[in-house]
Amino acid sequence: MKSARHAIILDIIEHFDIDTQEELAARLREQGVKVTQATVSRDIKELRLIKVLSDDGNYKYATVDKACLLYTSPSP
Repeated sequence: MKSARHAIILDIIEHFDIDTQEELAARLREQGVKVTQATVSRDIKELRLIKVLSDDGNYKYATVDKACLLYTSPSP
């Protein structure tokens, strides 16, 4: 169950700018995954998600690998 939930979380943050644990929990519930805020918090820690600055100036969750790509890519 945890690995499936982790895969769903990674898919969600890939397709949406998620900036709060509550928003992530709501997206998980929309997909039929029952979670508490504590579970989401643990999952974020286990997945080593970090917050990065998005294109619109807000922060969003991302994987460390994705964050490295965002901040090391040459600017146009």
